[in-house]
Amino acid sequence: MPAHAAAERWDVIVVGAGPAGSACAALLAARGFRVLVLDRDEFPRFRIGESLLPASNVVLEALGLEPPAPEGGGAVDETFFFKGGGDFIREASGHAASFSFADALPGPPRGTWHVDRSRFDRALRDLARERGAEVRHGERDGKVCEVDIDPEAGVTVTLGSGARERGRYLVDASGQGRLMARRLGSVQPYEHFGKAAAFTHYAGVSDAAFAELLPQSHIRIMIIEDGWGWVIPLPGARLSVGVVSRGRGIRKEDVFDYVASSALVSRLTAGAEASAPRLVSNFSYRNASPHGARYCCIGDSACFIDPVFSSGVSLALVGAREVCEQLGDALEHGREGEPDLMQAHGEKMQRAYDVFAALVNRFYNTRFIDQVLFRAPDAGTLRRSVISVFTGDVFRPDNTFAAMLVSSRTQPPSHDQQAHSDHRL
Repeated sequence: MPAHAAAERWDVIVVGAGPAGSACAALLAARGFRVLVLDRDEFPRFRIGESLLPASNVVLEALGLEPPAPEGGGAVDETFFFKGGGDFIREASGHAASFSFADALPGPPRGTWHVDRSRFDRALRDLARERGAEVRHGERDGKVCEVDIDPEAGVTVTLGSGARERGRYLVDASGQGRLMARRLGSVQPYEHFGKAAAFTHYAGVSDAAFAELLPQSHIRIMIIEDGWGWVIPLPGARLSVGVVSRGRGIRKEDVFDYVASSALVSRLTAGAEASAPRLVSNFSYRNASPHGARYCCIGDSACFIDPVFSSGVSLALVGAREVCEQLGDALEHGREGEPDLMQAHGEKMQRAYDVFAALVNRFYNTRFIDQVLFRAPDAGTLRRSVISVFTGDVFRPDNTFAAMLVSSRTQPPSHDQQAHSDHRL
Protein backbone atom coordinates (compact mmCIF):
# COMPACT_ATOMS: atom_id res chain seq x y z
CA MET A 1 0.00 0.00 0.00
CA PRO A 2 1.18 3.58 -0.61
CA ALA A 3 2.82 5.26 2.36
CA HIS A 4 0.40 8.06 3.36
CA ALA A 5 1.51 11.04 5.42
CA ALA A 6 -1.10 11.81 8.07
CA ALA A 7 -0.87 15.59 7.62
CA GLU A 8 -1.91 15.49 3.98
CA ARG A 9 -5.35 14.65 2.73
CA TRP A 10 -4.06 13.88 -0.78
CA ASP A 11 -1.05 12.08 -2.14
CA VAL A 12 -1.18 14.04 -5.40
CA ILE A 13 -2.99 17.24 -6.36
CA VAL A 14 -3.38 17.56 -10.15
CA VAL A 15 -4.18 21.01 -11.56
CA GLY A 16 -6.04 20.59 -14.84
CA ALA A 17 -8.46 17.89 -16.03
CA GLY A 18 -7.39 17.92 -19.69
CA PRO A 19 -5.83 14.86 -21.34
CA ALA A 20 -2.52 15.03 -19.43
CA GLY A 21 -4.09 15.71 -16.03
CA SER A 22 -6.88 13.17 -16.32
CA ALA A 23 -4.59 10.46 -17.70
CA CYS A 24 -2.13 11.07 -14.87
CA ALA A 25 -4.91 11.00 -12.27
CA ALA A 26 -6.39 7.78 -13.66
CA LEU A 27 -3.04 5.99 -13.65
CA LEU A 28 -2.14 7.11 -10.12
CA ALA A 29 -5.57 6.44 -8.66
CA ALA A 30 -5.51 2.95 -10.15
CA ARG A 31 -2.42 2.29 -8.01
CA GLY A 32 -4.29 3.25 -4.85
CA PHE A 33 -3.10 6.83 -4.39
CA ARG A 34 -5.40 9.57 -3.17
CA VAL A 35 -5.66 11.98 -6.09
CA LEU A 36 -7.46 15.34 -6.29
CA VAL A 37 -7.98 16.93 -9.73
CA LEU A 38 -8.88 20.63 -9.99
CA ASP A 39 -10.12 22.43 -13.11
CA ARG A 40 -11.71 25.86 -13.28
CA ASP A 41 -13.70 24.96 -16.43
CA GLU A 42 -16.91 22.98 -16.52
CA PHE A 43 -17.08 19.93 -18.81
CA PRO A 44 -17.83 19.37 -21.63
CA ARG A 45 -15.74 22.19 -23.07
CA PHE A 46 -14.46 23.09 -26.51
CA ARG A 47 -10.81 22.52 -27.37
CA ILE A 48 -8.70 22.17 -30.49
CA GLY A 49 -5.73 19.85 -30.70
CA GLU A 50 -7.98 17.27 -32.36
CA SER A 51 -5.42 15.18 -34.23
CA LEU A 52 -3.28 12.67 -32.33
CA LEU A 53 -0.04 10.86 -33.18
CA PRO A 54 0.49 7.07 -32.96
CA ALA A 55 2.76 7.63 -29.94
CA SER A 56 -0.37 8.34 -27.90
CA ASN A 57 -1.96 4.97 -28.69
CA VAL A 58 0.18 3.13 -26.16
CA VAL A 59 -1.10 5.42 -23.40
CA LEU A 60 -4.72 5.07 -24.53
CA GLU A 61 -4.29 1.30 -24.51
CA ALA A 62 -2.88 1.40 -20.98
CA LEU A 63 -5.92 3.44 -19.94
CA GLY A 64 -8.34 1.07 -21.65
CA LEU A 65 -9.55 3.73 -24.11
CA GLU A 66 -7.91 2.51 -27.33
CA PRO A 67 -10.70 1.59 -29.80
CA PRO A 68 -10.26 -0.91 -32.63
CA ALA A 69 -9.56 0.61 -36.04
CA PRO A 70 -12.64 0.45 -38.30
CA GLU A 71 -12.49 -1.32 -41.64
CA GLY A 72 -12.30 1.23 -44.40
CA GLY A 73 -11.45 4.08 -42.01
CA GLY A 74 -13.89 6.64 -40.71
CA ALA A 75 -15.51 7.09 -37.33
CA VAL A 76 -15.53 4.49 -34.57
CA ASP A 77 -18.06 6.38 -32.46
CA GLU A 78 -18.79 10.01 -31.52
CA THR A 79 -15.23 10.44 -30.17
CA PHE A 80 -12.75 8.66 -32.47
CA PHE A 81 -12.11 8.98 -36.22
CA PHE A 82 -9.30 6.93 -37.76
CA LYS A 83 -6.15 8.76 -38.89
CA GLY A 84 -3.62 7.06 -41.16
CA GLY A 85 -1.13 9.86 -41.77
CA GLY A 86 -0.82 13.36 -43.18
CA ASP A 87 -0.81 15.19 -46.51
CA PHE A 88 1.04 18.45 -47.24
CA ILE A 89 -0.52 20.45 -50.06
CA ARG A 90 0.44 23.74 -51.71
CA GLU A 91 -2.41 24.56 -54.05
CA ALA A 92 -0.69 27.62 -55.50
CA SER A 93 2.07 25.51 -57.07
CA GLY A 94 0.32 22.15 -57.37
CA HIS A 95 2.77 20.45 -55.00
CA ALA A 96 1.54 17.67 -52.74
CA ALA A 97 3.14 14.97 -50.60
CA SER A 98 1.48 12.17 -48.65
CA PHE A 99 2.98 10.40 -45.64
CA SER A 100 1.39 7.24 -44.29
CA PHE A 101 2.13 6.07 -40.76
CA ALA A 102 2.29 2.55 -42.21
CA ASP A 103 5.66 3.50 -43.76
CA ALA A 104 7.37 4.44 -40.49
CA LEU A 105 10.24 2.53 -38.93
CA PRO A 106 9.11 -0.63 -37.10
CA GLY A 107 7.62 -0.05 -33.68
CA PRO A 108 4.77 2.44 -33.42
CA PRO A 109 1.15 1.68 -34.34
CA ARG A 110 0.31 2.12 -38.01
CA GLY A 111 -2.54 4.56 -37.36
CA THR A 112 -4.09 6.78 -34.70
CA TRP A 113 -7.06 9.09 -34.19
CA HIS A 114 -8.68 12.40 -34.87
CA VAL A 115 -10.84 13.11 -31.83
CA ASP A 116 -13.77 15.20 -30.76
CA ARG A 117 -11.97 16.95 -27.91
CA SER A 118 -15.04 17.74 -25.82
CA ARG A 119 -15.94 14.03 -25.71
CA PHE A 120 -12.33 12.81 -25.58
CA ASP A 121 -11.46 15.03 -22.61
CA ARG A 122 -14.66 14.08 -20.81
CA ALA A 123 -13.97 10.37 -21.34
CA LEU A 124 -10.52 10.73 -19.79
CA ARG A 125 -11.95 12.79 -16.92
CA ASP A 126 -14.65 10.21 -16.27
CA LEU A 127 -12.05 7.45 -16.32
CA ALA A 128 -10.05 9.26 -13.62
CA ARG A 129 -13.18 9.35 -11.47
CA GLU A 130 -13.91 5.69 -12.12
CA ARG A 131 -10.40 4.79 -11.00
CA GLY A 132 -10.93 6.66 -7.71
CA ALA A 133 -9.71 10.22 -8.22
CA GLU A 134 -11.81 13.12 -6.96
CA VAL A 135 -12.38 15.72 -9.69
CA ARG A 136 -13.73 19.20 -9.00
CA HIS A 137 -14.78 21.81 -11.55
CA GLY A 138 -15.71 25.48 -11.54
CA GLU A 139 -14.46 28.87 -10.41
CA ARG A 140 -15.29 28.10 -6.79
CA ASP A 141 -14.15 24.52 -6.27
CA GLY A 142 -11.79 23.87 -9.21
CA LYS A 143 -9.91 27.15 -9.58
CA VAL A 144 -6.44 27.28 -8.02
CA CYS A 145 -5.71 30.77 -6.70
CA GLU A 146 -2.50 30.15 -4.76
CA VAL A 147 0.11 27.43 -4.51
CA ASP A 148 2.56 27.00 -1.66
CA ILE A 149 5.23 24.33 -2.04
CA ASP A 150 7.35 23.50 0.98
CA PRO A 151 10.10 21.05 -0.03
CA GLU A 152 9.95 19.49 3.42
CA ALA A 153 6.29 19.78 4.43
CA GLY A 154 4.37 19.32 1.18
CA VAL A 155 1.98 21.25 -1.05
CA THR A 156 -0.91 23.56 -0.16
CA VAL A 157 -3.31 24.97 -2.75
CA THR A 158 -5.92 27.65 -2.09
CA LEU A 159 -9.10 27.38 -4.13
CA GLY A 160 -11.53 29.97 -5.43
CA SER A 161 -13.77 29.26 -2.45
CA GLY A 162 -10.94 30.08 -0.06
CA ALA A 163 -10.64 26.46 1.01
CA ARG A 164 -7.20 24.90 1.24
CA GLU A 165 -6.10 21.43 0.23
CA ARG A 166 -2.86 19.74 1.19
CA GLY A 167 -0.96 17.08 -0.69
CA ARG A 168 2.38 15.37 -0.90
CA TYR A 169 3.01 16.32 -4.54
CA LEU A 170 1.70 18.73 -7.21
CA VAL A 171 1.26 17.84 -10.87
CA ASP A 172 0.71 20.95 -12.99
CA ALA A 173 -1.40 19.98 -16.00
CA SER A 174 -2.94 23.43 -16.33
CA GLY A 175 -2.29 23.65 -20.08
CA GLN A 176 -2.00 27.09 -21.58
CA GLY A 177 -2.76 28.48 -18.13
CA ARG A 178 0.84 27.50 -17.25
CA LEU A 179 0.32 27.71 -13.49
CA MET A 180 3.86 26.99 -12.32
CA ALA A 181 5.62 28.64 -15.27
CA ARG A 182 3.79 31.91 -14.62
CA ARG A 183 4.42 31.61 -10.89
CA LEU A 184 8.15 31.05 -11.46
CA GLY A 185 8.51 33.43 -14.43
CA SER A 186 9.90 30.58 -16.52
CA VAL A 187 7.88 30.95 -19.74
CA GLN A 188 10.16 31.14 -22.80
CA PRO A 189 8.27 31.82 -26.07
CA TYR A 190 9.27 30.35 -29.41
CA GLU A 191 9.47 33.59 -31.36
CA HIS A 192 9.65 32.39 -34.95
CA PHE A 193 6.75 29.96 -35.15
CA GLY A 194 3.05 30.61 -35.83
CA LYS A 195 1.62 33.53 -33.90
CA ALA A 196 -2.13 32.89 -34.02
CA ALA A 197 -4.77 30.53 -35.38
CA ALA A 198 -8.35 31.17 -36.50
CA PHE A 199 -10.57 28.09 -36.81
CA THR A 200 -14.09 26.74 -37.10
CA HIS A 201 -16.04 23.49 -37.36
CA TYR A 202 -18.20 22.58 -40.35
CA ALA A 203 -21.22 20.36 -39.61
CA GLY A 204 -23.25 18.43 -42.14
CA VAL A 205 -20.30 17.69 -44.40
CA SER A 206 -21.37 15.76 -47.50
CA ASP A 207 -20.82 12.05 -48.07
CA ALA A 208 -18.87 12.96 -51.20
CA ALA A 209 -16.43 15.06 -49.17
CA PHE A 210 -15.81 12.27 -46.68
CA ALA A 211 -15.45 9.76 -49.49
CA GLU A 212 -12.60 11.95 -50.77
CA LEU A 213 -10.90 11.79 -47.36
CA LEU A 214 -11.33 8.06 -46.71
CA PRO A 215 -10.04 5.44 -46.11
CA GLN A 216 -6.86 6.79 -44.53
CA SER A 217 -8.44 10.14 -43.54
CA HIS A 218 -5.12 11.95 -43.39
CA ILE A 219 -4.89 15.36 -41.82
CA ARG A 220 -4.47 17.93 -44.61
CA ILE A 221 -1.78 20.55 -43.99
CA MET A 222 -2.29 23.33 -46.53
CA ILE A 223 0.81 25.42 -47.24
CA ILE A 224 -0.10 29.07 -47.83
CA GLU A 225 1.74 32.37 -47.89
CA ASP A 226 3.10 33.23 -44.43
CA GLY A 227 1.42 30.30 -42.73
CA TRP A 228 -0.58 27.12 -43.18
CA GLY A 229 -4.07 25.71 -42.83
CA TRP A 230 -5.53 22.44 -41.59
CA VAL A 231 -8.44 20.17 -42.47
CA ILE A 232 -9.28 17.43 -39.95
CA PRO A 233 -12.19 14.97 -40.35
CA LEU A 234 -14.18 14.44 -37.17
CA PRO A 235 -16.99 12.14 -36.06
CA GLY A 236 -20.52 13.27 -36.80
CA ALA A 237 -19.90 14.38 -40.40
CA ARG A 238 -17.83 17.35 -39.32
CA LEU A 239 -14.58 18.98 -40.39
CA SER A 240 -12.23 21.08 -38.29
CA VAL A 241 -10.73 23.82 -40.45
CA GLY A 242 -8.19 26.39 -39.35
CA VAL A 243 -5.51 28.77 -40.55
CA VAL A 244 -2.27 29.70 -38.76
CA SER A 245 -0.43 32.95 -39.41
CA ARG A 246 3.19 33.78 -38.72
CA GLY A 247 2.23 37.44 -38.40
CA ARG A 248 0.17 39.29 -35.85
CA GLY A 249 -3.20 40.84 -36.46
CA ILE A 250 -5.12 37.74 -37.61
CA ARG A 251 -8.92 37.96 -37.21
CA LYS A 252 -11.39 35.19 -36.41
CA GLU A 253 -13.05 35.77 -39.78
CA ASP A 254 -9.80 35.08 -41.63
CA VAL A 255 -10.58 31.38 -41.51
CA PHE A 256 -13.54 32.00 -43.82
CA ASP A 257 -11.38 34.08 -46.16
CA TYR A 258 -8.97 31.16 -46.28
CA VAL A 259 -11.73 28.65 -47.05
CA ALA A 260 -12.99 30.85 -49.88
CA SER A 261 -9.46 31.09 -51.33
CA SER A 262 -8.88 27.31 -51.38
CA ALA A 263 -10.47 25.21 -54.09
CA LEU A 264 -9.92 22.02 -52.07
CA VAL A 265 -11.30 23.28 -48.77
CA SER A 266 -14.22 25.03 -50.49
CA ARG A 267 -15.14 21.74 -52.17
CA LEU A 268 -14.88 19.74 -48.93
CA THR A 269 -17.06 22.20 -47.00
CA ALA A 270 -19.61 22.94 -49.74
CA GLY A 271 -23.12 22.89 -48.28
CA ALA A 272 -21.89 22.44 -44.70
CA GLU A 273 -22.66 24.85 -41.87
CA ALA A 274 -19.80 26.62 -40.10
CA SER A 275 -19.71 27.29 -36.37
CA ALA A 276 -18.76 30.68 -34.98
CA PRO A 277 -15.04 31.22 -35.65
CA ARG A 278 -12.55 31.22 -32.78
CA LEU A 279 -9.05 32.57 -32.26
CA VAL A 280 -6.03 31.48 -30.22
CA SER A 281 -2.63 33.19 -30.09
CA ASN A 282 0.81 33.13 -28.46
CA PHE A 283 0.66 29.36 -28.10
CA SER A 284 4.30 28.31 -28.67
CA TYR A 285 6.60 28.30 -25.63
CA ARG A 286 8.62 26.16 -23.25
CA ASN A 287 8.79 26.12 -19.47
CA ALA A 288 12.40 26.52 -18.32
CA SER A 289 11.53 25.05 -14.88
CA PRO A 290 9.22 22.11 -15.59
CA HIS A 291 10.01 20.25 -12.37
CA GLY A 292 11.42 20.77 -8.89
CA ALA A 293 10.97 19.69 -5.30
CA ARG A 294 7.44 18.24 -4.96
CA TYR A 295 6.14 19.39 -8.34
CA CYS A 296 6.32 18.65 -12.03
CA CYS A 297 4.63 20.04 -15.15
CA ILE A 298 3.13 17.89 -17.87
CA GLY A 299 1.43 18.64 -21.18
CA ASP A 300 1.15 22.24 -22.27
CA SER A 301 2.25 23.49 -18.86
CA ALA A 302 5.70 22.04 -19.64
CA CYS A 303 5.92 22.92 -23.34
CA PHE A 304 3.75 23.53 -26.36
CA ILE A 305 5.24 23.61 -29.82
CA ASP A 306 3.39 25.03 -32.82
CA PRO A 307 0.52 22.67 -33.81
CA VAL A 308 1.63 22.04 -37.39
CA PHE A 309 2.79 18.47 -36.62
CA SER A 310 0.03 17.71 -34.06
CA SER A 311 2.46 16.92 -31.25
CA GLY A 312 0.64 18.64 -28.36
CA VAL A 313 -1.89 16.14 -26.98
CA SER A 314 0.22 13.10 -27.83
CA LEU A 315 3.33 14.35 -26.02
CA ALA A 316 1.07 15.38 -23.14
CA LEU A 317 -0.23 11.82 -22.80
CA VAL A 318 3.23 10.28 -23.16
CA GLY A 319 4.62 12.68 -20.55
CA ALA A 320 1.77 11.95 -18.15
CA ARG A 321 2.41 8.22 -18.28
CA GLU A 322 6.15 8.69 -17.78
CA VAL A 323 5.56 10.92 -14.75
CA CYS A 324 3.17 8.44 -13.18
CA GLU A 325 5.67 5.62 -13.39
CA GLN A 326 8.34 7.71 -11.68
CA LEU A 327 6.05 9.40 -9.17
CA GLY A 328 4.15 6.27 -8.19
CA ASP A 329 7.32 4.47 -7.14
CA ALA A 330 8.53 7.55 -5.25
CA LEU A 331 5.26 7.93 -3.35
CA GLU A 332 5.32 4.29 -2.33
CA HIS A 333 8.78 4.73 -0.81
CA GLY A 334 8.38 8.25 0.61
CA ARG A 335 10.83 9.80 -1.88
CA GLU A 336 8.45 12.32 -3.49
CA GLY A 337 10.28 15.27 -1.88
CA GLU A 338 13.57 14.61 -3.69
CA PRO A 339 14.39 17.77 -5.70
CA ASP A 340 15.82 15.80 -8.64
CA LEU A 341 13.05 13.20 -8.71
CA MET A 342 11.94 14.16 -12.22
CA GLN A 343 15.36 14.92 -13.67
CA ALA A 344 15.51 11.84 -15.90
CA HIS A 345 11.91 12.36 -16.96
CA GLY A 346 12.60 16.00 -17.81
CA GLU A 347 15.62 15.09 -19.89
CA LYS A 348 13.66 12.44 -21.80
CA MET A 349 10.77 14.77 -22.57
CA GLN A 350 13.19 17.54 -23.52
CA ARG A 351 14.50 15.24 -26.22
CA ALA A 352 10.99 15.07 -27.69
CA TYR A 353 10.48 18.83 -27.41
CA ASP A 354 13.87 19.48 -29.03
CA VAL A 355 13.07 17.20 -31.97
CA PHE A 356 9.71 18.83 -32.66
CA ALA A 357 10.97 22.37 -32.05
CA ALA A 358 13.79 21.80 -34.53
CA LEU A 359 11.34 20.27 -37.00
CA VAL A 360 8.89 23.17 -36.66
CA ASN A 361 11.74 25.66 -36.99
CA ARG A 362 12.71 24.08 -40.30
CA PHE A 363 9.10 24.10 -41.46
CA TYR A 364 8.82 27.86 -40.93
CA ASN A 365 12.34 29.17 -41.41
CA THR A 366 14.18 27.01 -43.95
CA ARG A 367 13.54 25.31 -47.28
CA PHE A 368 12.45 22.11 -45.55
CA ILE A 369 9.00 22.09 -47.18
CA ASP A 370 10.41 22.16 -50.71
CA GLN A 371 13.62 20.21 -50.15
CA VAL A 372 12.28 17.43 -47.89
CA LEU A 373 8.49 17.28 -47.83
CA PHE A 374 7.81 17.84 -51.52
CA ARG A 375 10.94 16.00 -52.69
CA ALA A 376 10.75 13.05 -50.34
CA PRO A 377 11.67 9.73 -51.99
CA ASP A 378 8.94 7.12 -52.26
CA ALA A 379 10.92 4.68 -50.15
CA GLY A 380 14.14 4.35 -48.19
CA THR A 381 15.53 4.90 -44.72
CA LEU A 382 15.27 8.70 -44.77
CA ARG A 383 11.58 8.63 -45.61
CA ARG A 384 10.88 6.07 -42.89
CA SER A 385 12.87 8.11 -40.38
CA VAL A 386 10.93 11.27 -41.25
CA ILE A 387 7.60 9.49 -40.89
CA SER A 388 8.68 8.02 -37.55
CA VAL A 389 9.20 11.54 -36.25
CA PHE A 390 5.73 12.39 -37.60
CA THR A 391 4.34 9.50 -35.50
CA GLY A 392 5.89 10.90 -32.32
CA ASP A 393 8.34 7.99 -32.04
CA VAL A 394 11.19 10.34 -31.14
CA PHE A 395 12.93 8.55 -28.26
CA ARG A 396 14.51 5.71 -30.23
CA PRO A 397 18.28 5.99 -30.82
CA ASP A 398 18.26 4.64 -34.38
CA ASN A 399 16.28 7.45 -36.06
CA THR A 400 18.84 9.29 -38.16
CA PHE A 401 16.46 12.13 -39.04
CA ALA A 402 15.64 12.84 -35.40
CA ALA A 403 19.34 12.76 -34.54
CA MET A 404 20.07 15.22 -37.33
CA LEU A 405 17.39 17.59 -36.07
CA VAL A 406 18.66 17.80 -32.51
CA SER A 407 22.38 17.71 -33.30
CA SER A 408 22.32 20.51 -35.85
CA ARG A 409 20.19 22.91 -33.79
CA THR A 410 18.63 21.83 -30.53
CA GLN A 411 16.60 25.01 -30.16
CA PRO A 412 15.05 27.43 -32.65
CA PRO A 413 17.24 30.45 -33.41
CA SER A 414 17.13 33.69 -31.45
CA HIS A 415 15.89 36.85 -33.13
CA ASP A 416 19.43 37.92 -34.00
CA GLN A 417 20.31 34.48 -35.36
CA GLN A 418 17.17 34.40 -37.46
CA ALA A 419 17.97 37.79 -38.96
CA HIS A 420 21.19 36.29 -40.35
CA SER A 421 19.78 32.90 -41.30
CA ASP A 422 21.17 31.49 -44.55
CA HIS A 423 18.02 29.34 -44.96
CA ARG A 424 19.88 26.08 -45.01
CA LEU A 425 18.02 22.81 -44.56
